[in-house]
Amino acid sequence: MIGRDEACAAPNASGARGFSPALRRALDFLTARSALLALAVFLALGLATLDDHGVWGDSMRQHQLGHATIDYVLGDEDALPKDIRQYYGAAFEVPLVLVQRFLNLSDSRDIFLVRHLLTHLFFLVGGLFCALLAQRLFRNPWLALFALLLFLLHPRLYVHSFFNTKDIPFLSMFMIALYLFHRAFRRDRAGAFALLGASLGLLINLRIMGLLLLAAALALRLCDLCSARAGERRRILASTGALALACALTLYAVSPMLWNDPLRIVEAFATLSHHPNIATTLFQGELVRWPRIPAHYLPTWMAITTPPIALLLSLVGMAALLRRAALRPGEALRNAPSRFGLVLLACPALSMLAVVLLNANIFNGWHHMYFLGAPLSLLALFGLHWLTQALPRPALRKGLWTLAAAGLAATVVEMILLHPNQQFYFNLLVDRSTPERLRAQYQMAYSGRAYRGGLEQLLRVSPASTFSLKSDWAGGANGHAVRNRSILPLAERRRIRIADSAAEPSDYYIGDGDLTLVERPALPFMPVVYARRSYNNTVLWVTARNLSLVDASTADAYRDLYRATTSGTPAARSDFDLHLDGNRLTWVKEPCGPADVRGKFLLRVFPVDLEDLPWWRRKAGFDWRDGPFVEHGIRLDGKCLMQRALPAWSIRAIEAGQFADQGAIFWLERIDLPLENTAAIDPHRGAWALSGAPVARARFDLHLDGPSLTYFREACRPEDLGPRFFLHITPSNSSDLPAHRRASGFDNLDFDFWENGLYREGQCLATVALPDYDILRIRTGQFLGERQLWNADIPVAE
Repeated sequence: MIGRDEACAAPNASGARGFSPALRRALDFLTARSALLALAVFLALGLATLDDHGVWGDSMRQHQLGHATIDYVLGDEDALPKDIRQYYGAAFEVPLVLVQRFLNLSDSRDIFLVRHLLTHLFFLVGGLFCALLAQRLFRNPWLALFALLLFLLHPRLYVHSFFNTKDIPFLSMFMIALYLFHRAFRRDRAGAFALLGASLGLLINLRIMGLLLLAAALALRLCDLCSARAGERRRILASTGALALACALTLYAVSPMLWNDPLRIVEAFATLSHHPNIATTLFQGELVRWPRIPAHYLPTWMAITTPPIALLLSLVGMAALLRRAALRPGEALRNAPSRFGLVLLACPALSMLAVVLLNANIFNGWHHMYFLGAPLSLLALFGLHWLTQALPRPALRKGLWTLAAAGLAATVVEMILLHPNQQFYFNLLVDRSTPERLRAQYQMAYSGRAYRGGLEQLLRVSPASTFSLKSDWAGGANGHAVRNRSILPLAERRRIRIADSAAEPSDYYIGDGDLTLVERPALPFMPVVYARRSYNNTVLWVTARNLSLVDASTADAYRDLYRATTSGTPAARSDFDLHLDGNRLTWVKEPCGPADVRGKFLLRVFPVDLEDLPWWRRKAGFDWRDGPFVEHGIRLDGKCLMQRALPAWSIRAIEAGQFADQGAIFWLERIDLPLENTAAIDPHRGAWALSGAPVARARFDLHLDGPSLTYFREACRPEDLGPRFFLHITPSNSSDLPAHRRASGFDNLDFDFWENGLYREGQCLATVALPDYDILRIRTGQFLGERQLWNADIPVAE
């Protein structure tokens, strides 16, 4: 951190001394207000592109949270959510809903456009406070402008600023709190600390990670108290009390969940730090999930998705601040301006350390940590300032500024090329040239907002006045296609019908690059009518399911594919003929109608080497690739054809079948492949002949084998496997439970049989890994609707 005596003097606005006084005054006026002019440009661009953006995955849930919070305040005691959302703060959602109600908005398009506008405006407010803070730190309007551009020109943060009402408001509020943090410690007055406390209360409501900045403020006040003279301690205690009281009152006022029990903030912290959504994410070519997220997950994601100029300068800024602290540690602890630099350093360092120490559940890139864009922008500014001071010659300093400006310009170009899908941005630290390489290494999409572009393309190219569409999660209010259809004009929305059933015929299928649970082909084999690509990677596609909607040559090509596929002898026959061709398995049926493709299609692939499987599949011993026909198949001329890519590793067996949504099997076939290595390991070979008496008997025999519970039945029928299994684990110590489970007293590990089980020759077996804490009791069984079919209690401690 620098003091006022070390601040950069503002360069001559005119750049030459020969300008007239009037022109020089005009240029000085523009220079001093350059950040405001840049904000005006960004505002105009935001308004011009507002209607280009889609709707992301959490939009509906966040919107409902705002309504529920207002209804609770108005007297409906049952309005607050009972799930994980009860711990989410609604300090930003409530104003959005109030504006909606004030404007009497009822059409979904109007509602989402207003939400996008207000969210983006708050993002620009965060940028304004970034510029104000930079001006306070360096007294240089050009550095203030550069800080603003660093903050706004982050492709992923910028595009999220239109639709993400969780992470972006927290980012902007974090920047506002940093500004007030610097202001409070500089003025050292109770009023300034009270204002800081109020901002921190709002910050903690938006995300519990706001406690980080509160802890930093209290730690610095403790340092001040320890080093203060006797006459100053009362003033420090008073201002610290104002900070804590304002924070507590503000947090309580904007958090209805605390009104009846203020201590629920502890429960919220415990739950949100171990988010119950155990999502799988693709990282460096591996599917990973909590609790096995690598320690380098966050820094890697941030490094490969941050513009190079911001990344390099922030690293230089960190190094410069650490060097200053090491050379003059006393000043770093006592001098208020210098300590602020340490606060900026602590934000990313302590955040990542907390994730590792708490073993927090992080998924979907680093969007949980987008708030770090605020301190990193300022750290980059420190880096630029230090380099400017270190370079001895004016020509070198001008060259540095030229390179910095070129870096920002390169970012602008990439943002324009990616528009309106800047969420796919990656920098040069990854391979962006090899086709489909990036999509096979990192999760490129998770919010579903790119679906809007696919829907708009269908509206342009479809010959039908109305058409049906199937997509990922299409049935239900949270489907990507449903959400993105809701922001289209009413006339266009009426042309698109979303198919609700997996077996229902549809004209088109839309999918994106977020295929973390199934194979990741370059494209489905069905006719592609639209594909969106980013860095040579397919991130969105629309395929035709009705050959009458494609040109004659394409339809003929797929008829040729059908004839070629059916010319050979099937590897197995059942309701469908199963053909193996290289690394693809093809299902064929003729004649075929909608009833023939009901339910889901089962696909289990057994490797020769278990090490080829993802770690969480090795216990089961197979890769699981189930899915409905509509995602992978096509009907043509009364025939059904479905094709799935098989893994690249050596395969010893394949099981394929079809089962109802409730789990009942329609048919099941096994294909054993010839192996040169006859000693291939079958992880279930010993399990089919389990030794020892079961620990409990019910409809299934239950065996405890170390950290696993095995369900086994000798004479098993397909209908026995359909109802869902419940598995409730009671720990010896209730503190081992996640916070949201402690009220019930047990952990819920309910599962469907086909997630963990095998069915062979009339026998069925499923194995479930148990938690690693000490277990007191296990209760398990099956249920259908509200009715228990059977249950068994296993007192483990005995």
